[in-house]
Amino acid sequence: MSETISPTFTFVKSGIYYFSRRIPTELIHHYTSPRIAFSLRTRSTRVAEARARRAADQLDEYWFHLRSQSKELPGKHMLRLQRDPRAATASVPEVDAVSSSITLSEGMALYLKHKGAGRPVTFHRAAERTCGYVIDACGDKPLDAYSRADANAFRDSLIERGLAGSSMTRVFGTVRSIINFAASEQGIAMNNPFAGVYYDRDAGVSDRLPVPTTALRKLQQECHLLDDDLRWLVALYLASFERRPKLAPLPMAVKNEKL
Repeated sequence: MSETISPTFTFVKSGIYYFSRRIPTELIHHYTSPRIAFSLRTRSTRVAEARARRAADQLDEYWFHLRSQSKELPGKHMLRLQRDPRAATASVPEVDAVSSSITLSEGMALYLKHKGAGRPVTFHRAAERTCGYVIDACGDKPLDAYSRADANAFRDSLIERGLAGSSMTRVFGTVRSIINFAASEQGIAMNNPFAGVYYDRDAGVSDRLPVPTTALRKLQQECHLLDDDLRWLVALYLASFERRPKLAPLPMAVKNEKL
């Protein structure tokens, strides 16, 4: 059997997967075309299969309600007559619009695949942790389904977690980067709802006080008393630190050595 068979309800055109499904005959009068077709905006068979299945499930649900409207309700003759002549019949429950956008988790995978190559593990963990925060607060939605209300709910959840303003700035920056990159890669035109969200950037942020000069000099004296190579290296570093406070950190070997 060929390994290039497209997933159900899809076809490939110029390397891009498309969703295509024939509208049932009894429901054609609800549409302007006998077939629904749109781009799934992906070249990946796995992603196309997931999106096509999601779109098909949404259509099945909506078509079920359309069919229910046209059928005779069982036991209708036993219903009480409505006293209010203006009362309307039961409306069809709302069904989420079919979206061809990738979800946030899919966007994160795409982001890490291209942007995470050669980056440290902390880069990957930050992206995964940030998207986990969004999914916990708002759900794993298609990128173009997120709204400003979702972004505000995400902000409130970060505040409840006790994140400082500086940490929230980093988290929002990561979310914006992932969404912007994934949307650009997939050709999705959208306004990023996580941009321009207000929060107190100074909340929980405190200035770090410098090490007192007396403490530095006491440490230098201890280094002179012990009088070995590592202690002299630390003493020289501390002497330079007094002149230029913003120096590179001590080498790891010196840090691990007990003074």
